[in-house]
Amino acid sequence: MKHLTLMAAAVAGITASMMVAAAPVQADAAKAFKKNRCAQCHTVSGKHTIGPSLKGIMGRKAGTAEGYKSSRYSDSLIAAGEKGLVWNDKTIDAYITNPKQFLRDYLDDPKARSKMAYPGLKKEDQRALIVEYLNSVK
Repeated sequence: MKHLTLMAAAVAGITASMMVAAAPVQADAAKAFKKNRCAQCHTVSGKHTIGPSLKGIMGRKAGTAEGYKSSRYSDSLIAAGEKGLVWNDKTIDAYITNPKQFLRDYLDDPKARSKMAYPGLKKEDQRALIVEYLNSVK
Protein backbone atom coordinates (compact mmCIF):
# COMPACT_ATOMS: atom_id res chain seq x y z
CA MET A 1 0.00 0.00 0.00
CA LYS A 2 2.86 2.33 0.83
CA HIS A 3 4.29 1.83 -2.67
CA LEU A 4 0.95 2.66 -4.30
CA THR A 5 0.71 5.89 -2.31
CA LEU A 6 4.25 6.88 -3.29
CA MET A 7 3.58 6.00 -6.92
CA ALA A 8 0.35 8.03 -6.94
CA ALA A 9 2.17 10.99 -5.43
CA ALA A 10 4.93 10.72 -8.02
CA VAL A 11 2.45 10.57 -10.89
CA ALA A 12 0.57 13.58 -9.50
CA GLY A 13 3.84 15.50 -9.17
CA ILE A 14 4.91 14.70 -12.71
CA THR A 15 1.50 15.66 -14.09
CA ALA A 16 1.53 18.96 -12.19
CA SER A 17 5.05 19.79 -13.38
CA MET A 18 4.07 19.02 -16.97
CA MET A 19 1.10 21.39 -16.67
CA VAL A 20 3.28 24.16 -15.23
CA ALA A 21 5.87 23.62 -17.97
CA ALA A 22 3.16 23.77 -20.65
CA ALA A 23 1.78 27.10 -19.40
CA PRO A 24 4.75 29.23 -20.58
CA VAL A 25 4.66 27.53 -23.99
CA GLN A 26 0.95 28.31 -24.35
CA ALA A 27 1.59 31.90 -23.29
CA ASP A 28 4.36 32.14 -25.90
CA ALA A 29 1.99 30.72 -28.52
CA ALA A 30 -0.68 33.31 -27.69
CA LYS A 31 1.96 36.07 -27.88
CA ALA A 32 3.09 34.79 -31.29
CA PHE A 33 -0.52 34.92 -32.52
CA LYS A 34 -0.78 38.58 -31.47
CA LYS A 35 2.76 39.63 -32.36
CA ASN A 36 2.59 38.30 -35.93
CA ARG A 37 -0.51 40.33 -36.79
CA CYS A 38 -3.03 37.45 -36.72
CA ALA A 39 -5.07 39.15 -33.98
CA GLN A 40 -5.46 42.31 -36.06
CA CYS A 41 -8.15 40.58 -38.12
CA HIS A 42 -8.91 37.26 -36.39
CA THR A 43 -10.16 36.21 -32.98
CA VAL A 44 -10.15 32.83 -31.29
CA SER A 45 -13.31 33.56 -29.31
CA GLY A 46 -15.78 32.41 -31.95
CA LYS A 47 -16.68 36.03 -32.82
CA HIS A 48 -15.93 37.07 -36.40
CA THR A 49 -14.31 40.45 -37.06
CA ILE A 50 -12.54 41.52 -40.25
CA GLY A 51 -11.55 37.91 -40.77
CA PRO A 52 -13.24 34.76 -39.54
CA SER A 53 -12.71 33.51 -36.02
CA LEU A 54 -10.00 30.87 -35.93
CA LYS A 55 -11.57 29.03 -33.00
CA GLY A 56 -11.92 25.40 -34.06
CA ILE A 57 -10.09 25.91 -37.35
CA MET A 58 -8.19 22.63 -37.13
CA GLY A 59 -10.09 20.02 -39.10
CA ARG A 60 -12.32 22.64 -40.75
CA LYS A 61 -12.72 22.81 -44.51
CA ALA A 62 -11.18 26.02 -45.86
CA GLY A 63 -13.60 28.88 -46.45
CA THR A 64 -16.36 27.53 -44.21
CA ALA A 65 -16.33 29.24 -40.80
CA GLU A 66 -19.89 28.99 -39.53
CA GLY A 67 -21.57 32.41 -39.43
CA TYR A 68 -18.89 34.10 -41.54
CA LYS A 69 -20.19 35.37 -44.89
CA SER A 70 -18.72 33.35 -47.73
CA SER A 71 -18.55 36.54 -49.81
CA ARG A 72 -15.86 37.78 -47.42
CA TYR A 73 -13.54 34.92 -48.44
CA SER A 74 -11.54 35.09 -51.66
CA ASP A 75 -12.84 33.00 -54.53
CA SER A 76 -9.52 31.15 -54.38
CA LEU A 77 -9.92 30.15 -50.74
CA ILE A 78 -13.45 28.90 -51.38
CA ALA A 79 -12.20 26.96 -54.42
CA ALA A 80 -9.44 25.42 -52.29
CA GLY A 81 -12.05 24.28 -49.76
CA GLU A 82 -14.19 22.83 -52.53
CA LYS A 83 -11.12 21.02 -53.82
CA GLY A 84 -10.67 19.44 -50.38
CA LEU A 85 -8.40 21.76 -48.39
CA VAL A 86 -8.84 21.04 -44.69
CA TRP A 87 -6.88 22.99 -42.10
CA ASN A 88 -4.37 21.00 -40.07
CA ASP A 89 -0.86 21.61 -38.72
CA LYS A 90 0.76 21.16 -42.12
CA THR A 91 -1.71 23.20 -44.19
CA ILE A 92 -1.89 26.08 -41.69
CA ASP A 93 1.91 26.23 -41.52
CA ALA A 94 2.23 26.30 -45.31
CA TYR A 95 -0.58 28.85 -45.65
CA ILE A 96 0.78 31.34 -43.14
CA THR A 97 4.24 31.06 -44.68
CA ASN A 98 2.92 32.71 -47.85
CA PRO A 99 -0.88 32.71 -48.28
CA LYS A 100 -0.95 33.78 -51.92
CA GLN A 101 1.71 31.29 -53.02
CA PHE A 102 0.08 28.50 -51.02
CA LEU A 103 -3.23 29.03 -52.85
CA ARG A 104 -1.51 29.31 -56.23
CA ASP A 105 0.29 26.02 -55.63
CA TYR A 106 -2.73 24.23 -54.13
CA LEU A 107 -5.06 25.27 -56.95
CA ASP A 108 -2.40 25.19 -59.68
CA ASP A 109 -3.60 28.67 -60.62
CA PRO A 110 -1.09 31.52 -61.04
CA LYS A 111 -3.87 34.05 -60.39
CA ALA A 112 -5.11 32.57 -57.11
CA ARG A 113 -5.06 34.97 -54.19
CA SER A 114 -6.19 35.56 -50.66
CA LYS A 115 -8.11 38.61 -49.48
CA MET A 116 -5.69 38.90 -46.57
CA ALA A 117 -3.24 41.77 -46.76
CA TYR A 118 -0.69 39.50 -45.12
CA PRO A 119 2.52 38.63 -46.94
CA GLY A 120 3.35 35.62 -44.77
CA LEU A 121 5.58 34.64 -41.91
CA LYS A 122 9.05 33.30 -42.68
CA LYS A 123 10.08 32.49 -39.08
CA GLU A 124 9.49 28.77 -38.60
CA ASP A 125 9.54 28.98 -34.79
CA GLN A 126 6.82 31.66 -34.81
CA ARG A 127 4.69 29.64 -37.26
CA ALA A 128 5.05 26.59 -35.01
CA LEU A 129 3.83 28.60 -32.02
CA ILE A 130 0.84 29.89 -33.98
CA VAL A 131 -0.07 26.37 -35.10
CA GLU A 132 0.24 25.20 -31.48
CA TYR A 133 -2.03 28.04 -30.37
CA LEU A 134 -4.64 27.29 -33.01
CA ASN A 135 -4.63 23.65 -31.92
CA SER A 136 -5.41 24.78 -28.36
CA VAL A 137 -8.49 26.89 -29.23
CA LYS A 138 -11.24 24.43 -29.94
